[in-house]
Amino acid sequence: MSQHKMLHAYRTLLDFAMRTAISAENATWSLLGKTIEKAEQVDHDLEELTEKEFKQVQEDLQADLMQTAEYLADVEKGIDEFLDMDLPVLEQILIDKALSLADPTEITVLRFRLAAAMDENHPILQEAHQHKH
Repeated sequence: MSQHKMLHAYRTLLDFAMRTAISAENATWSLLGKTIEKAEQVDHDLEELTEKEFKQVQEDLQADLMQTAEYLADVEKGIDEFLDMDLPVLEQILIDKALSLADPTEITVLRFRLAAAMDENHPILQEAHQHKH
């Protein structure tokens, strides 16, 4: 099972959910979650995944976003800030949070995964792109 494929799907879903939330009257974390939950495997980028892989990506992304929501609530930032937030800002918040935890492993994984999904030029995505050609 390809990590690239899964990450690409994670990125596509995140992107889709964020675009939906940005265009909604009332963007909320739960709307973001619902969008991910209701997303179908219709997107061209998601067709390569098995049903099981797709479910896994949905669950991972939802869990990551709920965790991110908690961390952002700690620094009094909500969904609107998240939707407009630059990746370096989000990363800094997560790094600061990780430093305050006894076991920062989980948050480190979250940070890497979000960074890989949100950064157009991330090496993992570049590599995956090159494999396609």
